[in-house]
Amino acid sequence: MHKNNVMALRKKEVRQSLALTEATYELSRDERRILYLAAIQCAENVSLDGQQNIPITEYEIKVSDYSDMFEVDVHESSRDVRKAITNIYDKSVIIADPDESVETERSEEEVRWIIGKKNLPKRGSWSITLNPLILPHLTDLANRIRFPMGSVVYLQNTYQYRLYELFMAEPSGKRVIELDWLREKFCLKPSYEVYTNLRQRIIDPAVKQINKTTSMKLKYKENKIGKKIISLTFSYKIPAQLDK
Repeated sequence: MHKNNVMALRKKEVRQSLALTEATYELSRDERRILYLAAIQCAENVSLDGQQNIPITEYEIKVSDYSDMFEVDVHESSRDVRKAITNIYDKSVIIADPDESVETERSEEEVRWIIGKKNLPKRGSWSITLNPLILPHLTDLANRIRFPMGSVVYLQNTYQYRLYELFMAEPSGKRVIELDWLREKFCLKPSYEVYTNLRQRIIDPAVKQINKTTSMKLKYKENKIGKKIISLTFSYKIPAQLDK
């Protein structure tokens, strides 16, 4: 591990639109990590007025950066990066557009994350081409969340990443999440229709890991209609905001 590289990487900023934060998609932990490594490069390509300096869509994902950032053996990192990028190429995200929605039907746009990939064995890296439709969600300064990459490196799965992002999107320190909404947005399997499974496998481990490895302090309470738990109210303290 290269200590100086680790420190520099973890200071880099992730930017993400609120629409993408609340989008519907399914990614593995390693696939989400790849997109984070692309996102921090996107953020560096934005000027102070929120405009991209140059409309870049191609980004290099270095195996060494993945290894350093997430503290994974370089040989394991090489395997993880290859598999994750191969899988991302076939995946898409569904982003809602409230402005075009009506009461009886929601407007949604489905787009692929990346439209190109290339292995670069001489460099020990891969090149991925982000879908141009995704770029505004990773670069615009308005209606977005932002946090240093180092704040999430010790989270253990994509559900923990996503919950952390959802809380960062609501700076009031309180967020009510409907369970059916969560199941839809996270593309959860039918077994998670059972609340006990959802709590034991996703919610409680996420709360524990976020409290343990980030500066966010988090707790929740259950909300019922009759005997059925329909939502969770999360209370938390958000880490000091980045300079704007």
